[in-house]
Amino acid sequence: MLSVHVVKMSQSVPAWGDTPLTNPPTPQQLDQMQTHLDLVLLASECLIPIDTDMLLQAAIDLDVNTTLVEKVQLWSNRDTTKVDNPLDSFTVEQMRSLILIICYLNQQYEELIRRAVTLLEQMTAQNKDPAQTTLLGNYLENFQSFYSKRENTVKLSPDKQIQLAYKLLTDLLFYSEDNGYDRLWLTLLDYTS
Repeated sequence: MLSVHVVKMSQSVPAWGDTPLTNPPTPQQLDQMQTHLDLVLLASECLIPIDTDMLLQAAIDLDVNTTLVEKVQLWSNRDTTKVDNPLDSFTVEQMRSLILIICYLNQQYEELIRRAVTLLEQMTAQNKDPAQTTLLGNYLENFQSFYSKRENTVKLSPDKQIQLAYKLLTDLLFYSEDNGYDRLWLTLLDYTS
């Protein structure tokens, strides 16, 4: 099954990755794109046990330049005293490569993501706190811990953090599908319109 995903993605990457932007993003738009992509990485890392070796293997599987992985700082390893955005030096092309890597990893855990989103929907429909479940409780605890320790993140109330965490979790389901990288790229392009 893994090889099917690799073939599908690597065949579609050149056409998608080579599509030039008609209007390059402004510095502010680029910053918004980088911030959003970083939050998607955060949500992925809070649910999936991502580490640097997984990022490197994904880059190799996708035939993406592996030096990009050296620039990616996982939220669990970040220095809380720095106020810079770890993705702020990423070019549009590097962001595209990181999108491929993130979506590829999410594809490998699509069943777990689907289970988490289904559980979220069930608990919400029953007017119960989703965090009472082990899966969503662990996800939310990781999310709040990582999010709150970064000095450069927008300060959100606990309720807003929870809403953001669950919205990003739902988004991961879409990004874990075969066309997930297209969806994530289009989401980022919304910042340029």
